[in-house]
Amino acid sequence: MADVVLEDLNKEYDNGFRAVTDLNLEINEAEFLVMVGPSGCGKSTTLRMIAGLEDISSGTLKIGDRVVNELPPKDRDIAMVFQNYALYPHMSVFDNIAFSLKLARRPKAEIKERVSEVARILELESQLDKRPAHLSGGQRQRVAMGRAIVRRPRVFLLDEPLSNLDAKLRVQMRAEITGLQREVGITTFYVTHDQVEAMTMADRVAVISQGVLQQVDTPMTLFNEPDNIFVAAFIGSPSMNIMEGVLIRTDDGLRLALGSQTLAVPDEVLQQRPALEGYLGRNVAVGVRPKDFEDASVLTDHPSDQRLRASILHTEALGFEIIVYFDMDARPVISQEALELSEEETSAAESSATRVHARFSPTTAVRAGDTIEVAVTVTNAHFFDLETGLAIRD
Repeated sequence: MADVVLEDLNKEYDNGFRAVTDLNLEINEAEFLVMVGPSGCGKSTTLRMIAGLEDISSGTLKIGDRVVNELPPKDRDIAMVFQNYALYPHMSVFDNIAFSLKLARRPKAEIKERVSEVARILELESQLDKRPAHLSGGQRQRVAMGRAIVRRPRVFLLDEPLSNLDAKLRVQMRAEITGLQREVGITTFYVTHDQVEAMTMADRVAVISQGVLQQVDTPMTLFNEPDNIFVAAFIGSPSMNIMEGVLIRTDDGLRLALGSQTLAVPDEVLQQRPALEGYLGRNVAVGVRPKDFEDASVLTDHPSDQRLRASILHTEALGFEIIVYFDMDARPVISQEALELSEEETSAAESSATRVHARFSPTTAVRAGDTIEVAVTVTNAHFFDLETGLAIRD
């Protein structure tokens, strides 16, 4: 096992495109770190630089105590799993897993022992004589992982390994990969565009956008304390609702104006985020997670001055919750990174209304067309500077 350290890492192509910019990141020994971001954000390029499949333009890459910038992939003691499995179709499962050991001319008894151990861990013992064509997608993924870990590498790299699986199998494989990593204890770097994978699998998550690292922390810290608008909107499903608002001091206390409606702001909000004092009377970006809205007829003890009126546009019943959509006449806020990545986001940013998605209790009786009161947990709201996109805290 080894830690992996990226210091001021850059990747610039001959045409001038910068895929990764000044990346500083440490993957601790035995840690499971997931890098997540939208397509084209630089996450796979980062993985390929660690693997030695992409040249590093500048900066330093260390694996353990060695600088490996110039080392070929075979000398870095890493193993990689690709999204297309890359199995040898004419070989059995046993031979696919054993391939690297045979290349290294390990003794036959050792090969058999190590393949058997990996097959036991991955529950492939009954599949060893089969060829990949006779396996399910999940079994092929296990074989690909087995071929990687049988070498006992210092670092394990996974490039969107679940993207070719159906939704049910992805859920199963998330748990299996996480359990496997815990059991073998290999330092693991995993890249994906799926933030649900990142949140459910990682010890820590690194969020990247347009080649620039945005934030690195535990999944729950990213969810509860995003550093900027991009992270706030990217982490969480459904994503955070972010709109323009104004904090106003009135005779009745602090109020948050969201379009034509206002909410009372409890004293503890300023106590937790003292820097907000400097933003009174100024437009800020206000973020509210879907979980922090509720049908007020269900949450009957919620303060009356922390409720909004809303006309329900659409509902989605999921059994354990109901996703509810309504519009607010407050201007939506979208990060500059997201605007540059998506025409859909650009169109939304030009609107004068924010489409809100909320997670209601399954006991709610609301339907499309209803006008209701929506309870808002204002103490959980997030606030961001509109110019910098950074969180307003202390």
